[in-house]
Amino acid sequence: MVLVSIIVGLSIGHVMLGVGGIIDRRTAGPPLKLSLAHGTWLGFVFLWSIQFWWWEFRFSEIVSEWTLGLYLFLVSYALALFLMSVILVPRNWDGVSDLNEHFMQRRIWFYWAFAGTNVIDVFDGLLKGGAAYIEGLGPSIWLLWLVSLAAVVVGLRSNTLRHHEVAAGALFVSQIAQQFNDVPSLGF
Repeated sequence: MVLVSIIVGLSIGHVMLGVGGIIDRRTAGPPLKLSLAHGTWLGFVFLWSIQFWWWEFRFSEIVSEWTLGLYLFLVSYALALFLMSVILVPRNWDGVSDLNEHFMQRRIWFYWAFAGTNVIDVFDGLLKGGAAYIEGLGPSIWLLWLVSLAAVVVGLRSNTLRHHEVAAGALFVSQIAQQFNDVPSLGF
């Protein structure tokens, strides 16, 4: 789990570097137009990365026999989360003056990475205990997956920023609801 933790740490670190870059640009340098959609997606990826790490940390207690396939699957999940954070945060802030524009230019890549990560998440749930495990997570996981599917469909097709803001907000709230639903399972 060390490699998975490193990759998730890179994802979280990349999001935090993005937030730091936004603060730097807002306080010194050329003006930067903020984006509700971009900021909410950053928060969503940040929360998902933290939740993923915690679940996989707990998962390592459940699994008695590790296989290379299982390990590569978990590394792939961590890499997918990292990819989403890399797509959202500019590598070079030069030339970025509007985060709405930055998000809209990368939205197709982001939504495809988001869709792929959701597919991986479904398989992750099945690996943890099959349909019974997923059913035990309650209706909030189904809500999260349904809202995710709708967000991908709308996100890939819509050029209207308001749609992306609503999708990001709905998913952020769904993610928080899922985390509160999971609190007893997380060992709190």
